[in-house]
Amino acid sequence: MKSYFLLLFILSFKVLAQAGSFDNNFDMDGKNTNCFSQTFYNTASHFQSNGKVVSAGGNQILCNVSISRFNVDGSLDTSFGINGNVENSICNVFPNGNSYYSLDMVIQPDDKIVIMGLIQNNIGNAYWVVRLLPDGALDPSFSGDGYLDLSFGTEQDRGTCVALQLDGRILVGGTSGSAAQFFTVARLLSNGDLDQTFGNSGVVQTPFSGTESFANCITVQNDGKIILGGYTVNTPFAKDFAMIRYTSSGAIDTGFGNNGKVITTLNNTFSDYIDRIIIDLQGRIIASGCSSFEVNYKLAMARYTPTGLLDTTFGNNGIIITNTNSRNSDVALQIDNKIVLVGGVDGGVFSILRFLENGQIDTNFGNNGLVEGFPEGYASSVLIQPDNKIVVTGNTPNPDFNAVCSAIIRLNPGTLSTEAFSDSVVKLYPNPTSGVVFFDNSESMYEKVSVYNYLGQEVLKPFDCAQGGNTSLNLSNLSNGVYLVKFEGNGTNGVAKVVKE
Repeated sequence: MKSYFLLLFILSFKVLAQAGSFDNNFDMDGKNTNCFSQTFYNTASHFQSNGKVVSAGGNQILCNVSISRFNVDGSLDTSFGINGNVENSICNVFPNGNSYYSLDMVIQPDDKIVIMGLIQNNIGNAYWVVRLLPDGALDPSFSGDGYLDLSFGTEQDRGTCVALQLDGRILVGGTSGSAAQFFTVARLLSNGDLDQTFGNSGVVQTPFSGTESFANCITVQNDGKIILGGYTVNTPFAKDFAMIRYTSSGAIDTGFGNNGKVITTLNNTFSDYIDRIIIDLQGRIIASGCSSFEVNYKLAMARYTPTGLLDTTFGNNGIIITNTNSRNSDVALQIDNKIVLVGGVDGGVFSILRFLENGQIDTNFGNNGLVEGFPEGYASSVLIQPDNKIVVTGNTPNPDFNAVCSAIIRLNPGTLSTEAFSDSVVKLYPNPTSGVVFFDNSESMYEKVSVYNYLGQEVLKPFDCAQGGNTSLNLSNLSNGVYLVKFEGNGTNGVAKVVKE
């Protein structure tokens, strides 16, 4: 019986289709588009707990903030909003603003949708945050009516990004200051009030050494530390990758980089900026973004150690600059540690690239590592399903509607290599397991163990390992599937994979 379940598991990942090919089980041809009443620009997408994809964006010029939801099979979910869409309603409830920019989104564990962006009017700029119920309606338990304007009293209060802490508090990041000189993060309670226990009355503002410092993304580590990423301008024209890390209470983490800050120059004379940061299970930090050769922007990545040093085992001394034109990027990690990088540019190609763990291009994916999702448009967000399939959202022109439309595709991941399941630092047995799995910690002497699913969600909280001898994990309450077991302590970390049948 055990070998039968293992065979089923292996077959479930041995996708016969070419890695990077369109999944024909997804809206019949692997792709779908959704056209709104106005041109749409996608900015962010996330899974809800049922696997449905919520995609947010809009038209910045026309004050059109739009959200749509797709079913697991790729069809538009007509039970969401009005026939699958929430359109214009968010703009209409703001009486004082002229322009609204939907820039980031996160899904809470209860499937409520938090959208983050920027409002501009004749007074100045401000952060704005909207929370929707799972069906797309405004959530009145958030700030009284579902939306919040947040200003710090400076001209360049520009909100760009949002993340959740494990306790449900909401982090909103961006920039502030008279000349956009501060990386800024604020923490909100679940009801939308500023959390007075965080930083200075709920807000932290940190200058870099440059003349302008702009935060584009935020991520929360498993230990609760917070990383903001973006760029800082250190010369009159050039921008550099920039990151700062805070403790969970909002204090600068001085053990990260140079007194909490990391600045990386990808090109000495051109502009580089970070769009997205993810953390792998070894605690390494992967930053995706773009590097500009004058006006010819290229997709780029860098990987750092947990302390903020460039990881020289990755790419070219820690840095990758591709040949793919792009003005925006997103990045995600597959179950086999392969890295999917997406982007594009107006008038260009909807681009998806895949890299091996060491930063080399995965030539078995698509056409020598590249998939062109649509002949025109750009990819803005990438998600990885628990079965390793790749979901990418973005935009593409639709001549029938004479507009740019929301676009979604799903790609086959190809076959997982056997090496993806042979990197266990501690052997787990039995594996697969129907419930309890044991490991021998007598040699490695790890101090703590925790379990994650392949969405990166912690499903078994960390607990202390026994000092030597056999130790067990009880997975009986987890759904069948593949899980990552993370071992920590004794000066190192390790990851093992286990199949729950």
